[in-house]
Amino acid sequence: MSEFDPGEIATSLLQSLPDLVYIVDADGRLVWWNDRLNEVAGYDDDTIAELDPFELIPDDQREAAVAAFSQVGTYDPETTMEFDVLTSDGDRIPHEFNGSVIEVDGRTLVTSVARDVTARRERDREIRRQRDELETLHRLSETVYEVIQSVIDAATREEIEQAVCDRLAASELYQAVWIARNDPGGTVDPVAGVAATDDFVETIAELNGLDWKRPAEIAVETGEVQVIQGFADSSIPDRAKEVAESLDVHAGASVPIVHRGTVEGVLSVYSSRPDAFSPREQAAFERLGEVLGFATNAVRTERLLLSDTATELTFRVSGPEALLASVSSEADGPCRKEWSTAVEGGDGNYRHYVTVKGIDPERVREMAAERSTVESIEHIGDNGDEHVFDVVTSDSFTRRLLDVGASPTSMVARDGETVIVAELAGDADARRVVEAANELYDVELVSKRELERPVRTTDEFFDAVADRLSDQQLAALRHAYFGGYFSWPRDATAEEVADRMDVSSPTFHYHLRHAQRALVDAFLEHLDD
Repeated sequence: MSEFDPGEIATSLLQSLPDLVYIVDADGRLVWWNDRLNEVAGYDDDTIAELDPFELIPDDQREAAVAAFSQVGTYDPETTMEFDVLTSDGDRIPHEFNGSVIEVDGRTLVTSVARDVTARRERDREIRRQRDELETLHRLSETVYEVIQSVIDAATREEIEQAVCDRLAASELYQAVWIARNDPGGTVDPVAGVAATDDFVETIAELNGLDWKRPAEIAVETGEVQVIQGFADSSIPDRAKEVAESLDVHAGASVPIVHRGTVEGVLSVYSSRPDAFSPREQAAFERLGEVLGFATNAVRTERLLLSDTATELTFRVSGPEALLASVSSEADGPCRKEWSTAVEGGDGNYRHYVTVKGIDPERVREMAAERSTVESIEHIGDNGDEHVFDVVTSDSFTRRLLDVGASPTSMVARDGETVIVAELAGDADARRVVEAANELYDVELVSKRELERPVRTTDEFFDAVADRLSDQQLAALRHAYFGGYFSWPRDATAEEVADRMDVSSPTFHYHLRHAQRALVDAFLEHLDD
């Protein structure tokens, strides 16, 4: 006979389980339970002994629990049901119950095991949340694609703004949308908007007039997306809460419209989802804000290029901060910025070709090295009596002007002072250009005037180019072109072309190089025009 008592072993095993284990008799009284029930419910043994077992189930689940208990013997052994265990503190802890009927000494008993499923429910909720978020992001991606398509088709900034509002508001994800521009006055008032009410834009303008720090205003100031979730519990003004309730919106995001670090405006979007605008949703809107900033700048630049009128602004910059001005204070002649272009993948860096006269190149490099905005400088050669430098900057006057839609047409420094001439479309706001200029240097606006920009025909351009070529240069070009000198691989060498022209090879090279230089000069000047 075994030295162990099977009853004691069974009791020890049941006590060691992390689950609740209890036994109920036919009259519905608890006749046995493990210590885990005391720990979870928060009652001592005497209190539990007096309890109706169903008092451990919340009122709203008790009827279902009684019905399930009455059918325990009819269920499959693996069947489980979920109910909450009500603690002495009134807390509800979700459990998964499994029961069976046993016969002991002629008595019918119901045994039950209840497992805490709090962690599983949290995992399920997280999975559902992630699934819902992925679905939302998928729908948002489709909406953003539609927005971008509508922006591509827009010809003006006004059309871009309205198209964005229309597309986003048409989505099931968002109930209301408005856009404001970053005007010099800092009003951040809507210029376009869509919602269920016809007076939505006027209502937003009214709310903006209240004494509060608006999310749209903060987005413009910081360049970062601003989000409010749960309007009813937020600190926004009561009037704003009333408007939100009338539109059935519970969360909002204000997205800066940015181009190369310059905030062009703000896009405000509202959703009926209280938990809308998760970090990934915000990231999608941040990218949309960058797309809108690029599109806005592109439209403004195109308007400048195609417009037959323009506004010309002339600035004067003095002081050692500006490299050209500083170099010109030691040079014997003018210092010019000849051309600038964005560095591909350079995170806003620009490359500038600069010519200086009457100063040692090494001294120019020393002066450039003293400026934090200069990333690199290289002396790439001489053009007559001028030195040519390749300068890469992380920030520059040129970049600031281009970012706000102005096109620098001339930048010349003499005797420590730089004069910059820039053009912008005739209907553009010159104040933004002046503000952008002053953000980098202490500048003086010398003049502002309206320009007529006559259309230059192709024939006029070709005539101007032809006038630059001598008869010998034109002949050298024609012989080289038709003789196959420009083919790859070449069909004729320079010596063979020279023989056809009945001139020496050096003479042919001399005329050809001068002709090529005339063509390049004319073409680049035409681009500047």
